Amino acid sequence: MGKTVNRRRVMYAVTFSEHEVETPLEVLEAFIDWTHKKHLKSYIEIGKMLHISANDANRLLSRAVLPDKAVCHRMKELMYEGENHI
Repeated sequence: MGKTVNRRRVMYAVTFSEHEVETPLEVLEAFIDWTHKKHLKSYIEIGKMLHISANDANRLLSRAVLPDKAVCHRMKELMYEGENHI
Protein backbone atom coordinates (compact mmCIF):
# COMPACT_ATOMS: atom_id res chain seq x y z
CA MET A 1 0.00 0.00 0.00
CA GLY A 2 2.91 2.34 0.62
CA LYS A 3 4.08 2.24 -3.01
CA THR A 4 0.62 3.10 -4.34
CA VAL A 5 0.33 6.11 -2.06
CA ASN A 6 3.72 7.43 -3.15
CA ARG A 7 2.80 7.08 -6.84
CA ARG A 8 -0.44 8.97 -6.34
CA ARG A 9 1.33 11.68 -4.38
CA VAL A 10 3.40 12.50 -7.47
CA MET A 11 0.25 12.68 -9.60
CA TYR A 12 -1.20 15.39 -7.38
CA ALA A 13 1.97 17.30 -6.66
CA VAL A 14 1.63 20.88 -7.89
CA THR A 15 4.53 23.19 -8.45
CA PHE A 16 4.12 26.89 -8.93
CA SER A 17 6.48 28.92 -11.00
CA GLU A 18 6.13 32.64 -11.37
CA HIS A 19 6.53 34.18 -14.79
CA GLU A 20 7.14 37.87 -15.10
CA VAL A 21 5.26 39.19 -18.09
CA GLU A 22 5.65 42.75 -19.28
CA THR A 23 2.49 44.38 -20.48
CA PRO A 24 2.57 46.86 -23.38
CA LEU A 25 1.79 49.64 -20.90
CA GLU A 26 4.84 48.80 -18.78
CA VAL A 27 7.06 48.73 -21.88
CA LEU A 28 5.62 52.05 -23.02
CA GLU A 29 6.24 53.69 -19.65
CA ALA A 30 9.81 52.39 -19.57
CA PHE A 31 10.36 53.71 -23.11
CA ILE A 32 8.96 57.14 -22.19
CA ASP A 33 11.31 57.26 -19.17
CA TRP A 34 14.19 56.23 -21.45
CA THR A 35 13.39 59.02 -23.93
CA HIS A 36 13.36 61.56 -21.08
CA LYS A 37 16.76 60.32 -19.86
CA LYS A 38 18.17 60.58 -23.40
CA HIS A 39 16.57 64.03 -23.87
CA LEU A 40 14.67 62.86 -26.95
CA LYS A 41 11.72 65.19 -27.50
CA SER A 42 11.22 65.11 -31.27
CA TYR A 43 8.29 62.93 -32.29
CA ILE A 44 9.74 62.76 -35.79
CA GLU A 45 13.04 61.27 -34.56
CA ILE A 46 11.30 58.85 -32.21
CA GLY A 47 8.99 57.78 -35.05
CA LYS A 48 12.00 57.13 -37.29
CA MET A 49 13.69 55.08 -34.56
CA LEU A 50 10.56 52.94 -34.10
CA HIS A 51 9.78 52.79 -37.86
CA ILE A 52 6.35 54.37 -37.38
CA SER A 53 4.86 57.70 -38.40
CA ALA A 54 5.46 60.82 -36.34
CA ASN A 55 1.74 61.01 -35.61
CA ASP A 56 1.76 57.48 -34.18
CA ALA A 57 4.85 58.31 -32.13
CA ASN A 58 3.07 61.35 -30.72
CA ARG A 59 0.08 59.19 -29.76
CA LEU A 60 2.35 56.64 -28.08
CA LEU A 61 4.28 59.21 -26.08
CA SER A 62 1.08 60.90 -24.93
CA ARG A 63 -0.22 57.44 -23.88
CA ALA A 64 -3.27 57.75 -26.15
CA VAL A 65 -2.72 54.27 -27.63
CA LEU A 66 -0.83 51.16 -26.58
CA PRO A 67 1.96 49.83 -28.78
CA ASP A 68 1.48 46.63 -30.72
CA LYS A 69 3.79 43.64 -30.39
CA ALA A 70 6.26 44.75 -33.09
CA VAL A 71 6.59 48.27 -31.68
CA CYS A 72 7.07 46.87 -28.16
CA HIS A 73 9.88 44.71 -29.50
CA ARG A 74 11.55 47.71 -31.17
CA MET A 75 11.21 49.77 -27.98
CA LYS A 76 12.94 47.06 -25.97
CA GLU A 77 15.70 46.79 -28.58
CA LEU A 78 16.31 50.55 -28.51
CA MET A 79 16.43 50.68 -24.73
CA TYR A 80 18.76 47.66 -24.58
CA GLU A 81 21.10 49.06 -27.26
CA GLY A 82 21.12 52.45 -25.55
CA GLU A 83 22.22 50.94 -22.25
CA ASN A 84 24.98 48.77 -23.69
CA HIS A 85 26.55 51.08 -26.27
CA ILE A 86 27.09 54.11 -24.08
